[in-house]
Amino acid sequence: MRNADPSQKPLTDTVRRALQQHVGANRDRIVRAWTETQFNRERLSRWQVAGVNGQESAYFEQAFVGPLLDLLTGWLATGEPRWCAVYRDERLRYAPHQASPSDKASFFGEILPVDEEAVLAGAHPSVREWLAQELSDLHAPLLQPRPNAVRLLGLGDCLMNEIRVFLPDSCRDWGFEADIRCMYFSAVVGRDISTAQVRDFLAEQPMDALAFSFLSYEGLPLYSALLREASSLGASELDQRVTAIVGLIRRFLTELRELTDAPFLVHNASGLPLTRVRRLLPLLGPLSVAHRRAIRCLNGAIADLVNHSTNTLLIDEAAVAGAKGYRSSMAPVVPQPKDAMFHTARFGEYLALDYADVLASYHALRKAKVLAVDFDNTLWEGVMGEGEVVQYHERQALLRRAKENGMLLVAVSKNDPEKIRWNEMSLAKEDFVLLKINWNLKVESIAAAAKQLDLGIDSFVLLDDNPAERELFRSQLPAVRVLDSTDPFTWRSVERLLHFPNTKDTEEARNRTELYRQQAQRQEALSGAFDYPAMMASLGLSIEFRRAAVSDLDRVTELVQRTNQFTTTTKRYARQQLQGFLKSDRHRLYVTKLADKFGSLGLVAVIIVEWRGDEAVFDSFVMSCRAMGFQFEQAVIRLVLDSNPDVHRWVGLFVPTDRNTPAASLFADSGFVRHGDYEWILERGTKDPILASWFAVTSD
Repeated sequence: MRNADPSQKPLTDTVRRALQQHVGANRDRIVRAWTETQFNRERLSRWQVAGVNGQESAYFEQAFVGPLLDLLTGWLATGEPRWCAVYRDERLRYAPHQASPSDKASFFGEILPVDEEAVLAGAHPSVREWLAQELSDLHAPLLQPRPNAVRLLGLGDCLMNEIRVFLPDSCRDWGFEADIRCMYFSAVVGRDISTAQVRDFLAEQPMDALAFSFLSYEGLPLYSALLREASSLGASELDQRVTAIVGLIRRFLTELRELTDAPFLVHNASGLPLTRVRRLLPLLGPLSVAHRRAIRCLNGAIADLVNHSTNTLLIDEAAVAGAKGYRSSMAPVVPQPKDAMFHTARFGEYLALDYADVLASYHALRKAKVLAVDFDNTLWEGVMGEGEVVQYHERQALLRRAKENGMLLVAVSKNDPEKIRWNEMSLAKEDFVLLKINWNLKVESIAAAAKQLDLGIDSFVLLDDNPAERELFRSQLPAVRVLDSTDPFTWRSVERLLHFPNTKDTEEARNRTELYRQQAQRQEALSGAFDYPAMMASLGLSIEFRRAAVSDLDRVTELVQRTNQFTTTTKRYARQQLQGFLKSDRHRLYVTKLADKFGSLGLVAVIIVEWRGDEAVFDSFVMSCRAMGFQFEQAVIRLVLDSNPDVHRWVGLFVPTDRNTPAASLFADSGFVRHGDYEWILERGTKDPILASWFAVTSD
């Protein structure tokens, strides 16, 4: 909790002086003890901590341990949060900082108690009590596994480290935890990075978002050369240089986009760091005319790249540096000891606020499938039932864009439906999958909507201006995310939602409202039926089963990467990998569409089969939840088997997660016999799955 942070608990000046004096008087002893604890090669090797090969313990003590203790002393003396933020991050320097939060917590669980005891040794009992509490509070965030944290991988140079210093506390201010990992490259020290490194990392540790600081602090050699030579470049050569730099960035992003649909946060150029002359002479502007021209040209091209890239958002370094001041941005956060490795500047602190704002939007909306929207004082100013109102057309247009990208809109308004003047609005009735315009409690309306649409309640987000309504949801339906429609953050978040993985600019997404409207009609049609076969037959169900084509890849990728419930192995194949299966001799990729008398449900199932010698393996069976309840999945298994009559032994893989329980019985219900922890076996002819009589089937 944020209020557990030591920066929130005031100490008197007298107590602070006593703590500082104790640590100062024992500095040499504490540094030696910390060096022994930290510089343990066996431990560092076991935790795969890099950076100590060839180092002597004396250098380690001088450059790391001594300054680390100085940071602690600075925190005890001032109580300023910046000191503890830098201290905590500096602890990561010789820790497995790319490891998972649980592994990092285990690492710190080994060394921090020993280090704390070294500080406490010999303290007067009254000082020891205060100091023990301060150390416990200071170290608590390092010992928390944070299993539900938003995971961010930052790629860049020292600026990403500066952001990492302050981002955890900034995110806690928003009410969630962040797990930040970094991979570094820099033209200054000749350290390069490739997409292969990132590919390997993501294969082991998927991330929620990736941040790219290609140009900050001279990250790319081409950018460093551009700044050095800016004054000698003509317009044509400047354009060529900018095209080359943006081309490198584009290729990097394109290669990684094939691996993940996570949001990309791409920095533009600020021109920092300042040259020595311009840093020290305030009468000179922070940037030369030539630098401003080059950065303006470069940032225009980067903005265009971001605007035309999928799931990509801009981190506007230039705007932040301009607003906060270039020289202020370069100022050190805390005084830096002469030999210290850290050199944290204020720019990272400023940018962390922008990052936290973006990640807060992701945290609020990452599970969203439905935006439940209030009307009065949300879509317009005023109460429509009482007379004239002022329409918020920009908000309505934004919601329509979200709908066109796959979000479902549900109207939840306490109103007389006859009093809603649709002709004044930018939204139409047809834009809403359900209209819950009545005098019922809104929690009742959304609970009913979740049942009608057959969606989890945690996929709903409420936009409402009324604090009492929002509080009612927090107490009665806490799984529903609630956002204040009067807060600009809410509408920034909806705008960003268009760049998150749960929205897609596909034909399927554009038709989703109609598909779910039909789903609600089906639920209503089935609600009074009791004879299951007759009930199914009354729906007029038809299956189209075939091998996948290139034209299916967008929808196939969407299903494979988005589906959490009916998926047998939760393998998140990238589009490139799925395209490879189309040409592979060892794989077959099948797709299935489902329709009924109400209309088509679209492409609802993807099946990946892999051949292992004489047997065929169901590598993945992924199905949209809207196809559940018809015995459709057993029918699809049968169709796959019938398409491969020469295969006599089939293996089904099921790897359980905390969310894919709906798929747990797929193979058992289809006649397979369990074999080991994850495999199910079917010998053809023993108990083949049944193709229910109520399905009409077409196949290639």
